[in-house]
Amino acid sequence: MKLEFLYHGGAVGATGFLTLPVLENMDIQASVALPITGGHGSSRVENCRHRNYFSFCAAESHVVGSHSKTDHGYGTLATTTIEGLNIMDVVTCDRIVARLTAKYPDDKTEPSFVPLGSRFENLRIAGHPINVNLATGLFADNPNWGALAKAYAQPAAKKKDPATKSVKEDLDLLSPDLAKNGFPKPGGTLFCTLARDLDVLPAGLSRKDHGIYVPHFGTVFLAEYYASASAHRLLMLRVELGCSVEGGYGAGGCDTNGGWPP
Repeated sequence: MKLEFLYHGGAVGATGFLTLPVLENMDIQASVALPITGGHGSSRVENCRHRNYFSFCAAESHVVGSHSKTDHGYGTLATTTIEGLNIMDVVTCDRIVARLTAKYPDDKTEPSFVPLGSRFENLRIAGHPINVNLATGLFADNPNWGALAKAYAQPAAKKKDPATKSVKEDLDLLSPDLAKNGFPKPGGTLFCTLARDLDVLPAGLSRKDHGIYVPHFGTVFLAEYYASASAHRLLMLRVELGCSVEGGYGAGGCDTNGGWPP
């Protein structure tokens, strides 16, 4: 007898590697995956330290996959929380939360994905507080591929408030390639950052691609989001080190999708 639904979801607290001054991988921290049969699982790691370059006080990841008769669908939750993050005393954050949910309706209409709840608490880069405005509400208001594509294609309406952006204007600013290439065709993937309003930065910091460049340290990328019609993936923090220490670290990753067996 076939399974009624194939679940998929995963969450990872942190990953990392170094190429200078040593060649070394950091073990994946607080990682948990959801089996195709659903259920729930968690993983927790405390007081992690990779040499003297990367550390956190605690990381905890959870996944859940279940069918709800009340909600009339198959739901997936993937979430991870990192507390007391420190990368070379340049990037620090009291708390990072990555949260991604998916719902596949019983009637097999389009699945929806929502990243609400993902956030940074007291993020600092090079000692400067960085208040990150995440576009989680944009995807909550347009939770499936059809709704997002339709909203992106709508002409801009007349605005009472000039600061209010249309979905197209918002996404064009969040995605480095969207304005140039147009909205992806069915089967394609939309890549963007959820982090808005990073063009005005403290002295010494500057934009590099969709990240924040710190001289003699590297580039910090915030809330990178990959969305398609059937799967969404989120990485809250990624650092490309480019100084006397080279390599990279990531923190707060989760993904969800699923589907019916053939």
